[in-house]
Amino acid sequence: MSTTNLIRWSGLASMLAGVFYAIAALLHPAGEDLASVISTNWVPAHFVYWVSAILMQLGLVGLYARQAEKTGWLGLAGFVLAFIGTALVLSIFFLATAGLPLIAAEAPTIFDQAMASPAFIVAMLILGYILGYILFGVASMRAGVLPRWASLMLIIGSSFFLISETGLVGGTLSHVIVTVGDVMFGSAWRGWVIHSGPKSEALLNN
Repeated sequence: MSTTNLIRWSGLASMLAGVFYAIAALLHPAGEDLASVISTNWVPAHFVYWVSAILMQLGLVGLYARQAEKTGWLGLAGFVLAFIGTALVLSIFFLATAGLPLIAAEAPTIFDQAMASPAFIVAMLILGYILGYILFGVASMRAGVLPRWASLMLIIGSSFFLISETGLVGGTLSHVIVTVGDVMFGSAWRGWVIHSGPKSEALLNN
């Protein structure tokens, strides 16, 4: 596959990833306690997140290829960390979709233990998924190939997720912050796709 075709198809994957990610954020129940996991929105929200993350990995390859020559080592570091971090998030979304609802329904007494992430998982999530996309956004903004506003939204969206995950805020405010952050994060992917190359634009206009 030529680089142009790679960018074309990964651009489409990016657009879909952004749409699905924002939808999942809006579907997600307000909380991650037992009541939230057994709610009707939990499984659909995390399934959509999971599909979005698959498309995100495909899109990330093309977005990096589109600007690789200008992002330098910072872009490469951000790409590698974000790619690995997204792979980790894929497994978390799958577990949240298929495993946690079963535990909540059949073994609620161990639910809190199941929800407690090991420290190394949290560290990998922050280093890969969050820091990776922040670095990738900064490198993209400096490169100037893709729209700077989309790069900024990627940085802000990732930062909001970091604030929520580190427990600096809790309750309803945490849910609002992560929802707004996820919608901004998803919008960044939709913003990038129209600048992935002429063939991507032609594909979307057909």
